[in-house]
Parts: sequence; C-alpha cells; structure tokens
Amino acid sequence: MSKILSLDGDWQMIWDTEDAGISNRWYATYPKDTQAVQVPHIWERAFDKLLMSHDCAFYFKRFTIDDEKQVAKRIFLRFERIASHATVWLNGKLLGTHFGAYTPFIIELQKALKLGEENVLCVRVANMGALNSRIDFGRESADGADDRFVHPGELPVGLPWTQYPFGGIFGHVDLILGTAAFISDVKLEPDADTQRIACEISFNNPRGFQTRLRVLMRNPDGDVYEQFVNNLKLDKENMTQRFVFEVKEQQRHKFQWSPEHPNVYAIEFQMEIKAGKEKDGKEIKRAEYAFPVVRTFGFRKFDCLKGDYYLNDQILKIQGITYNQQWSEGGLWTFDNPKLEKDLQAVKAAGYNAIRSCGAPLSTQALDICDKLGLIVFQEFPIHTMRSTAQGLEIVKKLINDIVAEQHHHPCIGAWVMGAENGTLLLQNGNKLLNAISPVDMTRPVISNLNSIYIDNEGNFRKDTGKLLPVTVDKISTYATLRMNPRMTPNAAYTHFLAHSFDRDAEEISVPDTGLGDSHFQDEEENVVSDINNKMLVTLKNHTLLPETATNIKGPRSAKNQKAIKNAIKAIESFVESDMSIWKDYKSFVADANRIAIKSKLDQITALQSNPQIAGFFLDQWADCGTEFDGLCDENRVSKGFEEFSKEISTPSRALISELEHVVAPQSEISFQVTLLNNSRYEDVSVEVKLVDDNGKELATDKISPEEPAGKTSLTQMGICTMMAPRTEGSYKLQVTLINDGNKIHTTEEDLIVIAEADVKSAMRKVCFLDNSEESSDALAALTGPEQVIFTANLSSWPDEILDKIVDVVKNGGKTLLLSDLTQEDIDYLNQSHQFDCNIESHWSTGANELSLHYLPKGSELAPVFGEASVLDSNAAAVMPSISLNELPGAKVFARSVTLKDGEVKTGSDLQLYPFGNGKIMFNQFNVFEGLETNVLADKLFATIVNLL
Repeated sequence: MSKILSLDGDWQMIWDTEDAGISNRWYATYPKDTQAVQVPHIWERAFDKLLMSHDCAFYFKRFTIDDEKQVAKRIFLRFERIASHATVWLNGKLLGTHFGAYTPFIIELQKALKLGEENVLCVRVANMGALNSRIDFGRESADGADDRFVHPGELPVGLPWTQYPFGGIFGHVDLILGTAAFISDVKLEPDADTQRIACEISFNNPRGFQTRLRVLMRNPDGDVYEQFVNNLKLDKENMTQRFVFEVKEQQRHKFQWSPEHPNVYAIEFQMEIKAGKEKDGKEIKRAEYAFPVVRTFGFRKFDCLKGDYYLNDQILKIQGITYNQQWSEGGLWTFDNPKLEKDLQAVKAAGYNAIRSCGAPLSTQALDICDKLGLIVFQEFPIHTMRSTAQGLEIVKKLINDIVAEQHHHPCIGAWVMGAENGTLLLQNGNKLLNAISPVDMTRPVISNLNSIYIDNEGNFRKDTGKLLPVTVDKISTYATLRMNPRMTPNAAYTHFLAHSFDRDAEEISVPDTGLGDSHFQDEEENVVSDINNKMLVTLKNHTLLPETATNIKGPRSAKNQKAIKNAIKAIESFVESDMSIWKDYKSFVADANRIAIKSKLDQITALQSNPQIAGFFLDQWADCGTEFDGLCDENRVSKGFEEFSKEISTPSRALISELEHVVAPQSEISFQVTLLNNSRYEDVSVEVKLVDDNGKELATDKISPEEPAGKTSLTQMGICTMMAPRTEGSYKLQVTLINDGNKIHTTEEDLIVIAEADVKSAMRKVCFLDNSEESSDALAALTGPEQVIFTANLSSWPDEILDKIVDVVKNGGKTLLLSDLTQEDIDYLNQSHQFDCNIESHWSTGANELSLHYLPKGSELAPVFGEASVLDSNAAAVMPSISLNELPGAKVFARSVTLKDGEVKTGSDLQLYPFGNGKIMFNQFNVFEGLETNVLADKLFATIVNLL
C-alpha cells in the first residue's frame, strides 16, 4: 500500500561547534550528549541564545517499519526545507547532499533501510559560520580536495543570514512508501485563452505498467468535478506524460485570477493501484489509490511589454511594497505560522497589489496565502553578489531551476527576479541563468536586476544594464528598473522632474537639485535617457519612520539590533534634550519627523505615478530591519500607524497632483499638473478642483475632463490646471476630486498659503552680485562699489586677485560676504586659507536615505518668513537646503538642521552669520537665488536675509 509517513516530531540534535562530527563519524557512532527537539525546527526559534560558533548541527531520528505489509517497492525520504547545506546518512550509509534553503529534495533510501529493525537517520545541517564567514559543504568535497569550505564571495547565492541568519530542518520530513508505481511530480500550465489546463505528470514506475488515473478538480466556488484517464500505459520506466483538461466556466470574474478576484482552482491526481469491484451495478469493493498529488492554480496572463505590465491583457500599474519573511524571533519560515498570514493580510488591507520578495523567495506557504488574497509576487532569487566560481554558478542554476519547478503553478507569481545588486554577474552569465528558467516556465517575464539604474539625492548615480525578458515577444528591454532615493520635501520643480524624467518624448528638462545623482548624471541626463527604450519599474526607499518607543525585539541573534535601536533612539533623545533642540520631548520630535517624511514620500510617489515612463513602484519596506527605521511596521510587525498613507499611495484610481507651489502671492496664478491614474478603468470621469478657506467656504472651482474617452488606459494626462490665488493672505486648501458617473471616487487635499510679496528689488539693489561680472576688472570695480553686501555662489572659481580683494573689503572694509551654494572646492579654499581660522564641514541634509529636518531656533528672525512655523515642511519646499554646514564658533545661527543616518544624529547650520575682522560672512544654504523674482517665498527669504545684514 502506498502511503506517506511523517517523520516530524521528536528528533535528537547536537551542535558541532568543534567540527568534530565528520571526523568522529557521528553519523554512524551516534553521540550521547544530544538534546530533544521538535522538527520542523529552526534554530532562532528554538534557542534563547546562540553563539557565533553555532553554525553546524547533527540531527538524529530513529524509526522502525515493522509491518511486512508496509514493505514498499520504492522508498524515498523527502525533506521540505533545510537551511542551508544538508548531508544525509541512514544507518551510517551516505545517501546524498543538498544545498539551498528554499527547495525540497528527495533521496532514495531503499538500499540502506533495515526492515523490521530500528533505523537511524542522521542529517548534518551546516549554515554559514558567523565566526569564519564560510559555508561548510561537508562530505560533498572529494578526498584531499581543498574545496570543502566555500566563501560567500565565491557563491552568488544571497543567504537570509545576511540580515537574520537562520538554520535547521525547518520544513516537514516525510517517508514515502510507494508500491509498484506512484506520481512523483506534477507541472501545470493553465491557458486563460482556451480555458484549459495542461498537466505534465511524472511517474515513478517500472516498465510496462498499466493503470487508471483519477482526476478531481475544484473550482473557486467549491464545486468538485471528477474524470478518469483510463488504460494509462507507462511503457518506459519513470515516464512523464502530458494531459489537457478543459475548465467549464463562462463568467470571467469567476474564471480569471486577479487582485480583485483571486479565483483559485485545485486539481488532484490519484493513481489507481488496485481496481474496484462491482456486482449488479453496485460497488462492492472500492478502488485503491496511491497517495494523491494536489496542486492549486489560477487562470491569468501576466506579461511586460516595453516596460508596461499587463494582467489579463490590461495594463496594470504596479503599486507594491518589498516584503520578506525575516523576523527578529527567527523569521516567518516555519509552516502553519498564523503570523505570516496576518502579515500578508495587512499588506493586502493596506491596498498594495504587489509584493517583491526581498532577498529570498517567499515560501510555498506564503505563496498559497498570496494566491488566496490576490497579491502579485515578484519572486526574487537569492542572487546578490557580483562574482562566482564555476562551482557556485552551477549551484545557482540548479537552485533557480528547483525553485521555478516547485513554485511556477502559483498564479500569484507575476515575474521572476534574478536578485539585485548583481550587475556584473548578470552581465557575464545572464543568458546561462535565464536558461535555467526557460525549460520549466515560459509564461512569466524575467527581470535580471531590480536596481539597474541607481540614483539618490546624496550625489550617487550608477547604471548597470538591467534586462527584462517578456513572454510574448523576443525583444529584451534594457534599463527596465530604477532605484531612486529622492530628497525629502521636493519642490515644484523637483516634482516636475519626477513626473517627466526618463521620458524621451518629454520636453527638455533640467535636473532640479545639485544633489540628485552625480556630476555625470547632472551633465549627461539627456544621454542617460537616450539609452532607455522602455518604461521603468521604480523602487523607492522610505524615509526614516520612527517608532513611538524603542522597539523591544527578541530572538537569540537580536542583541546587536536591539542595542543599535536603543542607541539610535537614545541619540535622538539626547539631541532633543540639548540646547540645539526646539522639541520638548522625543514624542513631539517623532510626530514632526514622521509627518514630514510621509508627506515627502507621498509627493514623490504621486509625481512618479504621473510619469508615463514609470510602470509602477515598489516601496521599501514593510518592516524595519536593524537600525533602518524605514519600514511601515517595526521589527515585530507592529504597525507604526501609517495605514492612511499606504491606502493613499495604493489607491487604484485617483487624480494625481504635481508641480504645485504651496506658497503664492495674492491674486497670482496657481498652476499644477493633473494626471488621472485609472487602474479601475472608469469611463465617465472628470476632475473637480476647489479652492476653499479654513472654514471650508468655496472660493473658486474648476472642472477638467479628459480630451479623449477614459477607461482604455491606466494613465491619462489631464493637463495643467490654473486658478487665481485669493487676494487675502492666509491658509487655504486645494481639493481635487475624481468623479465617475456623478459619484465621488477620491479626494486629495493640498495646502496653499498666500503671503504678501516682499520688496525684493529694493533688497537686490543693496547687494553686489559678483557673479554677474564677466571680467576680473568688472569684479574688482564691483567690489569697490557702495553696496555693503557682496554675494557669490562661485567663491573658489575666482582668481587669487579677486579673492584677495574680497577678503580685504570684508575683513578690513567692514562689508558682509553672502556665500551661497558652497561646493567642496569652496569649503577647501576657506579651510586652507590663512585668513580664515575656522574649519568648515558639510554634510547632506536632504534626508534622501534616512531623515533630515530643517528648523528655526527659538527667537529666529526668519520666523515671519515661514508663517511662524518652527519646523520647515512641504510648505517651505521651494527654499529647502540640500547641504548643511557645521556651526562655526561665535556665529549667530538663524536656521538649523538635524539628520539621522546610520543610527547617528548629526546637527548642522543652514544660515549663520560669522564675524570676520571688521566685517561678516553669512553662510546661506537655503535654495534662494534660483527663485528670485519668480518665487514669492524665495523673494521674502532673500529680502529678510539682506535686512539682517
């Protein structure tokens, strides 16, 4: 009789910290000092404390097959998951090895099995040693060969221990007792167009075997249909045969799988091993079947053409978040884990339609949940290094093939991803790795690298060819993915850039921030765009989102993270208690920091969603990891309270607003871009724009309708909306509402502040704009003019003659030097000058990678400029600094910044007045001068600075 016996439950285990197990033949001698454990078993969950040397363990299981009726002709051992390298012995005889924590493996044990006697199963489990940073491949090495230990750099498989190391037999262990034949594997290929399911069934059978196959299919409504394949002849040993079955379902919403309608089917195959008997038309003895094989599946089509993602023949804008199963307590790797389902339900409830498995593929159980919930999964292979040995490459190819073979029947998997940050490896071996997928799955696009273009707002830019192989065409897309970390509080020009960047058809645009990308990107942005011939999927890192209190994480390897978290929050609390702070306590600091961070990310995503070149986004990340507080949940998966933010950015259809100046002059023109995001394919749509005061009174209204009928595309440019600002100073709201067939679908609100215009021309007449001088003689003449304030944004570019004259008229003549936009060359000049006796340091304060807040000290003369607001938010975006300086001794500081990066708090100055001999130097980091006479806030700030001098 065919059956599957579970070997889960009681096992014995012993650590091999001294690497003595193999040499002492523990697999045959069975050491005594073992401890009882329960399999499935994961080290981080089972032990309160783990040492760095705990990287290898031996497991033992004793079992007996007593009943002669259980003696099977084909006996196998199946391991669901072992992390990460396994060597298996039975009764002292080596059965085989396996590497890779993400796939099952089967080993035949009939030759080593003792019938009617006790059998001892031994499994050596090796993980990467934190002590020696190597992977122990144990008995896999040839005798005398120096290849037992493999260093991670030689093996491109990114392992989960890079964040939360785990190890153990963390899946089920089964003993398969097969009769003469049984089903060993099933591969499914659903065809949504023909409503058929092709099934490739692999049999474990002798030659000339004949049987009958029973097939049961369950539809999403729970109805079960039965059919038989009679007279199935298996002429050759271990044959594979292909069958096609029809699915009768006329209603598309019940038939197709989608995020809105996650219709999941199940199919079960049973091989008859003994026919039943009938007498007079009645069954008197039921047929006997080998153990069944069950697979779930769904009918859906997913493809990517020219960068656009298509689900069931309609363009779908990806609105996703990166997700992993790691957790401080040991990860969500074990089976029947209710926390895993709760986690994924929270992702779905937040509105996201996709997740990217970050760093490692999701487990089978996680994929089952995503099938049921309707979450599209970008399933990432664990490939995260730039190079590999030939041995490592072969291991990776096998690992990819095994993962795809086991998981490709899941309808939730939309695309395979070849890892990230592995550009060199993929350039050299991309086709070889693609060939590991093609024989198993030709129905999904494959992305070679999710970070093919990287750009942030701290001077970094790099470009590696990231290929995307679609399903229905042979043309490979290059540069299909973009990783971008934009600055906090983007201004109107910045959101204009995000809404039109990387678009060949867009008007020529300039990079709006000197910190966005490096000098090559600044100078060659047009050439960078010319290389891109498709739409792009963008990944954005969240800004720091601080918890209300220090997260208390558990787990044997959490001590390092716990200490780092407490130190980071302690550093913030120390800053809050210092004289530099304007916050009364940590709680008030967190409230401002999170409010500004969330608004910044919302503005960035809204602008990128408005860009026809962007196919969608993935937001990093669902949960915190270590000192990076950029998750929407903490390390224990506890929400930080940003559900409304998630629902806003993941709303399938809404009116997108970009390029809005929040601060305007009375009765000036207000203009902004309106774009319709229409994943719901609404047809009778319009956008209503209202300007209301603080009491909700309507002051102006406008209605925008698309020029062409909506409903056919997911993105429609509605054009520029213009309105007149109120004549009275004060705070107002812009309400932008998407309407379909007379029903309000979604409303977005934006702040609008009206301030009086400053007399900027009078202020400008008081300043000598040195950079307007074309010749040195013009500059010398300007320096001797009557203006008491000298401005330059190019200090180090002037020849020594001019620099000496600047020093003379300021230090000796009593004038004031107004410096702005200091470059590193400017800072080097001042630090090297014998005339300047202080040391200047600069640091990024864009908050692009973590967090930066800009604020006014108590009593600052700049307070009236910003409406008495102490903390500068999106309403001050037009003038927000990108770089802050250290506070100089004896300087008067008018504006400051605080930056959190790598767990450290760094303070800076944005505007400070430093005494210099008889004169003064004003160091200004605000973005003022590019907006003069065009931006009312820049004008007011400039006039105030001049008046201070």
